[in-house]
Order: sequence, then C-alpha cells, then structure tokens
Amino acid sequence: MQFACWDTVLLLRVPNCSELPPWLTQFLESGDDVVKVTASFGVADKRKLQRSFNWDFDAKAVHTSYWDIAELAAAREIPQGMLKMAHHFEIPFQKRKDVGASDWESAGHKGLTAEQREYAANDAFFQLYLLGRLLQVPPLPEKKLLDSWDAISQKMEVSLKRVDNAEYYNKFMALRDVIRDAVDVLSRALGSDGCTNINELKQFKSVQAALKSMAPVQLNAHFLRQNSDVFVCFFRDGTLRVRLQSSESDEDVDGTETAEQDDATFLEKVQESLAAYRHPTGKKRKLGEPLWVPARAILTRAQVERFEKSPENSSIETSYDSEDGMLLRLARHPRAPDDLEYMDEHISKLSRNLDIDVEDAKQRLKSDEKFMQFWSLIRSVEVNSEEERAISRNLGARTQILADAHHLAKRLSSEVPEVSWQEAREGLEKVPWYRHLLGVYLSEGGDRNQDFEECFAAIVRVWPDVQSVQAKRKAKPESGKPSKRSRQALVDSMPCGKFEQLTSLKLHLLTGS
Repeated sequence: MQFACWDTVLLLRVPNCSELPPWLTQFLESGDDVVKVTASFGVADKRKLQRSFNWDFDAKAVHTSYWDIAELAAAREIPQGMLKMAHHFEIPFQKRKDVGASDWESAGHKGLTAEQREYAANDAFFQLYLLGRLLQVPPLPEKKLLDSWDAISQKMEVSLKRVDNAEYYNKFMALRDVIRDAVDVLSRALGSDGCTNINELKQFKSVQAALKSMAPVQLNAHFLRQNSDVFVCFFRDGTLRVRLQSSESDEDVDGTETAEQDDATFLEKVQESLAAYRHPTGKKRKLGEPLWVPARAILTRAQVERFEKSPENSSIETSYDSEDGMLLRLARHPRAPDDLEYMDEHISKLSRNLDIDVEDAKQRLKSDEKFMQFWSLIRSVEVNSEEERAISRNLGARTQILADAHHLAKRLSSEVPEVSWQEAREGLEKVPWYRHLLGVYLSEGGDRNQDFEECFAAIVRVWPDVQSVQAKRKAKPESGKPSKRSRQALVDSMPCGKFEQLTSLKLHLLTGS
C-alpha cells in the first residue's frame, strides 16, 4: 500500500496481513479535515480492502473526504489514467511495464528492489501531484483547496526528476514499426480473416527478434492500444484481434504498369506471384497441395479489380470468403513438369511389366484413386523441385503396387477362384511387411530379392486374412563378441599366469596407465 503527502512517501508492506494497523484505520476513516486522493478507487481498491482486511469503505469511510482524480479528469474532459494525465500536463512520468509486472510479493525480508520502491513511490506521489494540476483547470474548487495546493506545489515540483526517455521511446517506435509490418502481412495471409492476434504476432520471426533486442518494451494489449493511431483492436470469438487502421487512399504503385500489360502478361504475373507465395509464419503445405491465398496478399486493389475482369485462366482457381474476399489458388505452376509425359511413362512401364496392352494399363492407372491423386499434384509443383521428386516416388510406388497386385491375383487364382487384381491390391496395402519391402526397394533400387517371394507366399497361404502376415525375423548378425559361456570356457582353458597378465593389461588400459 502506498501513501504520500507533499514531501514523503510511505510504502506499507502487507503480505500475509489480515488486519489494518489502528493508525491506518483511523486515517482512512477520518473526516473532511484530511482529503484522501485516489485514482479509480472504485475499480479494484475498495474490493481489495474488503477482501484482504475486512474493511468496508461504504460503511466506514467519510465519502466526501475522498477525491478521485479519474472523476475530476472526466469532468474536465481530460484523458483518464495517470500516464495519460501526465502526458496531457507534460509531466515527466515514466511507468515501466517490466517493473510493474515484476514479483512484488516474494521479496521477503530483503524487501523491494530500488526500482520497485521508485515505481511504487511514483504512483502515490504523482496521484497527489496530478490532483493539484487538475484543481487548476475549471471548474475551480473552493479557495481552501487551491491555497493548499499553492502552498506545496513549488516544493513538489522541485522533487520532480527529469527522466531521459529517449532510449525507451526509440525502442517503442522501432517495435511499433516491426509490429505494423507483421500485422500487415498476417492480416493479408491465408486464414487470417483480415486480422491477427498477439499469439500469431509473437510467432512471427521478425517480431521475435525485435522483442529480444527491445526490452523492456513489451508486446501486449496495452502496447497495441497505445498505438491506436495505427492499430484497431477488437474482440472476435473471445480473442483480442488486431488489424491496421484503414488508409484513406490505396496507392497502386504498379497501376500504370498493370494497365499497360495485356491480359496474358498480367495473368502470367499473377501466376508467378502465387508460385512465389509463402505463408508468413512458415506454415508448410501438404505435399503438392496448393494454398488458397487472399488476392490482397499478392495484388493491389487495382490489380484485384483487373483480375476480376480478366478472361478465365485454367492455371488459376478462384473462390470467395466473407472475411478475406477473393481467394486464388495455383492450379498449374508456371514451370510445372509435363503431367502427360508422366502418365505415358507409367502406362508404358505397367504395360511392359504385366505384358498387357497400353489401353488396359491406362485404365488400371486411372482407376487407382491414389495414383490419380498424386498425378494431379504434378501440375502444381516446379520441375526438378524436391516436391516433384517426392511425387514421382509416390507415382512409382503406386505403379509397382498395381504390378504386384496383378501377379498376386494370378498366384491366388490357383488357390482362391475369382480374385481380381483390385482385391489383390487392397490386400497388399494391408500388409506392413510388403509396404516396408517396397519402400526399401524403391529407395535403394536393385533386383527384387527373396524377401518379396517369401512375403507373397505368406499372403497366399493365409488369404484373405492378410492382417496375420508377419515379417520374417532375421537372425541377429554375429557381433564378434563371445558369449558369457564361451568366455568362461576360454578362461578355464587358459593357464593361470596368462589369464592374470591379460586381466592386468585390461585394467591398465581402462585406467589409462
């Protein structure tokens, strides 16, 4: 608890106290001869006194002896809150958030730090000082109060310590610029609904780096509200959201260039922008799966309007969202591999492997849902990229599965009548042993080994109960280290002196001597 008169501040430590000292109770309950100056007293202080000390303000205090500077400021149309009032009167008041949020209760016998004492003393001192400044603003109070203020004001002003806030101010403004850029990017990003929140901002790499270098300035709701000329804060779905203040004008720096481009060139530029788009938080997309990107994330307002009027383009898909507006998705990468060449390659491979005609191989591939799913992704990735190589491996795996399913169905036909290659394919996909062998074969290459033959034989034996197929356990390779029994036999057969020499040598080696 903090108390101040014109030349002294008293800090009263009250951890683990359940009763107020008699002198303090007498002071709080005194009449109009002692004016008690408070700041937003009814917001929390009254409840704290009741809860902690069972002291009821409404029942025991002389209400007219309490003057609240927040109420006085509101009556004079001056911003409420001590920091805002101090700025209004151009008073050097510094309120460091890192000190205010520090641990005040566990100081114990060591007491508060010097920074904590100064922070607490400032609160009480400025509360009293701000009352005097408010009294000088009409409507003026009774003369007695003004005379009291005049008597102490000069000496209080002498106690004011000018603070150099330049370093804090520079960090504050630098962080503000970083946050503004991050909010701009995140508000345009996929799934952002035209806004973002503090958690998303703190995950942004440039913001993380700035927060480390700009302490004690912190990113919180108070910081965002302090910058209300840049940010708009509001609640949505129980979360505090933030977006940039809308600009009066939306300058289109590429407006002239865009207008001069023909439709084909303009659409190629949009396609390239979609190909280059990366989610601002580094969120990775699924293999080959193109992202829906808000048009405003890559295009200016004029370019969005131009795109809406452009002829349809098979390389770009469009959709609309109530929050983000027009969404764009890349249907074909501007430097995509030849998907038809991929299809022809695997048709030819399957046809040769199974000795079937090309049309039959084509139908088998096109009827395989997973093959077609991977094949459709080829169009949206860049040639020679890691994504293309991953998709190519998956296409190769699906083609090999179809070939193995054909051969398995033929082997099963002698045991189980009318087993189709489709049923054999479904069975193969349920056998972990087969999937493991296929993965090793596709990654390492080489000839199909005996393991495949044993796996197929095991599947035929238990068909259709393929879940019961277990991988063959391999014998553990020889490590070269004799077993415990063989070591003992060696010791028993060794002359005593020789064994002692070897044991001594081992001990010397272990101890490094």
